[in-house]
Amino acid sequence: MKLFRCHAVLPSVARDETHVVRTYLTIARTWQEARLRVREEEPGAAFISMPSEAPDATMTQIWTITPTEFAALRLACEWNNGERRDE
Repeated sequence: MKLFRCHAVLPSVARDETHVVRTYLTIARTWQEARLRVREEEPGAAFISMPSEAPDATMTQIWTITPTEFAALRLACEWNNGERRDE
């Protein structure tokens, strides 16, 4: 299995000439399988770019969080890690 990255371009809305583009990372055996997986997530996409093999983790988004959100995220991750160890 390999990691692939591609983009789903959504149809323009109403009279707006801009398109929303969503970046996907997916695990698949081939680029064709990767494209099918993205198509399943975005059945209404106008276009899905050619998936390219990603050699490593790829950053797709940046945002900021408050100290309260940071504490909640850390707590949730610690809880999730504990649940996985119990399985």
